[in-house]
Amino acid sequence: MGVFSTGGVGIDLGSANVTICLENEGIVLREPSYVLTLRDDIDEIIAVGRDARQMLGRTPRDCTLISPVMDGAVGNIELTTALLKRLAEKALGKRRALEKNRLVVSMSQGATRVERAALEEAVRTTGARRAALIRTSVAAALGAGIPIEEPRGSMLILIGGSTTEVCIMSMNGVVAARAMRTGSLALDEAIMRYIRREKKLIIGQRTAEDLKIDLGTAVSNPNLSRDKVALRGRDAISGKPATVEITAEDIHKAIMPPLEMLVENIRDAFENIPPELAEDILPQGIYLSGGGAQLEGLSDRLGEMLKLNVMVHENPQDDVALGACLAASNDRLAQKISLSGCLIEV
Repeated sequence: MGVFSTGGVGIDLGSANVTICLENEGIVLREPSYVLTLRDDIDEIIAVGRDARQMLGRTPRDCTLISPVMDGAVGNIELTTALLKRLAEKALGKRRALEKNRLVVSMSQGATRVERAALEEAVRTTGARRAALIRTSVAAALGAGIPIEEPRGSMLILIGGSTTEVCIMSMNGVVAARAMRTGSLALDEAIMRYIRREKKLIIGQRTAEDLKIDLGTAVSNPNLSRDKVALRGRDAISGKPATVEITAEDIHKAIMPPLEMLVENIRDAFENIPPELAEDILPQGIYLSGGGAQLEGLSDRLGEMLKLNVMVHENPQDDVALGACLAASNDRLAQKISLSGCLIEV
């Protein structure tokens, strides 16, 4: 009997969001990676996911909002297990949802042995009938339809919430990889700092993320100053509620420092590719995946810098969950990936 047979569930356990994909149904749920607990007893869980995120910046004094997964690693095993269980129950619409299913959960390429052990424990205690971990980059490649089973190198850049992975894959495995502890959440923090410094207005992370999605772009153009929104927050000097006008140009200026650092890290990783693999990559270009790939103009900026064609799947934020679900649903595929060491049963 192989690793898996039927009835697969794939979960992208990210620092920003948890995405769940079901066999024959596709993506059924995407919710923030937050857990709301009592401050004096974090085992007393009040809400998870979207319900918990709605309390971001609004939590009562006796409650605390925790993100149990940060920088691609599990920070709290019990809360991570609770997050996975409750969101799986919501996705499948029943209690103890995973006890009859095969589960595959994503694991960051840069996870240390200790971080991997914590993730294994969290996944093992979800109650799934069979469970495994899959390298995030391999899952993203499967979900995006990249032909990694061929004996030639394919390069993928995966930009998540707080991690970025640059990987070259061949024969269903990772040939070379580099993981960085930075991602799209760094852009949110940069927006918050910029608006406080330049506009003297204090805003929360939710507002910063909305600004990034609505106005953020990686390329500059003369029309950026025309896109304007009225932004509400707290005056940094008086402490009173205030409203200021923000343009797309402001957001572009805010995100450029962390974006330039991210792009430079990607270029540095690319320049250290072995010559034989570079020969494979030059004709076909590179693939961009993850939630961070949705930033307007990012693929164009990377393509211009690397002088390569940069391709983005239609829904790059879904790639990892789709690939994990494929591995959970296809026994033959799971066996091939496990032979390369990129899928590990727990």
